Amino acid sequence: MDVLEEFADNVIEIDISYRNIKETLDFSKFTKLTKLDCSGNQITGLNNLPKSLIELNCDNNKITKLDNLPSLLITLDCHDNKITSLDNLPNSLIELYCDNNQITKLNNLPNLLIVLNCNNNEITSLDSLPNLLNVLCCSGNLIINLDFLPSSLNKLNCYDNQITSLDCLPSSLNKLYCDNNQITSLDCLPNSLIVLSCHDNQITSLDCLPSSLIELNCAFNHITSLNNLPNSLILLYCDTTVKNYDNLIKKYNKN
Repeated sequence: MDVLEEFADNVIEIDISYRNIKETLDFSKFTKLTKLDCSGNQITGLNNLPKSLIELNCDNNKITKLDNLPSLLITLDCHDNKITSLDNLPNSLIELYCDNNQITKLNNLPNLLIVLNCNNNEITSLDSLPNLLNVLCCSGNLIINLDFLPSSLNKLNCYDNQITSLDCLPSSLNKLYCDNNQITSLDCLPNSLIVLSCHDNQITSLDCLPSSLIELNCAFNHITSLNNLPNSLILLYCDTTVKNYDNLIKKYNKN
């Protein structure tokens, strides 16, 4: 950083990723900075981030908090840190990647948010999601219910939680990955769904699959029969032993 400070007023982008940096960094002299990548270090804090910053990649560090983020920030990637909360996110944020932290809740998410990846945290609920959200990845948490999903959602990854039902899925949903939960039925699937992965649950039947479905993985459940499979289906995994999957797919594709 000392070398850069001589030219700080003119610097627009900084990439100091994977440089074995171990201290807290101060960016007060970089008034025109729009993009910062400091990922893959051992940084403990980021002070005085410039107001001009629109993209911040600080993943794979030892950061515990991110307060006073710039008001124009569009993309924030802070995965694999030690962050416990993100309560003061800027309203301009469109993409947030905060997976593999120690976050227990995500309140006051920006209204413009389109992509949210909060996998592998300690989140128990996601009740106030933005209306424009397209992609939600919340796997590996402690979530029991997902009842208030936005109508714009296209992709949902919610595997490895404690969810018992998914009854209020938005009609726009294309891809659903809900493996390793405690789901007993999936009766109200959206007509637009093309990928469904629901293995390792407690499902007893899948009789109302959407006609648009292309891929289905329902292995390791309690299903006794699969009737009325969609004609569009290309991939089917429904066995309990991995060695039989390939034979099953070949057999199904011949029909």
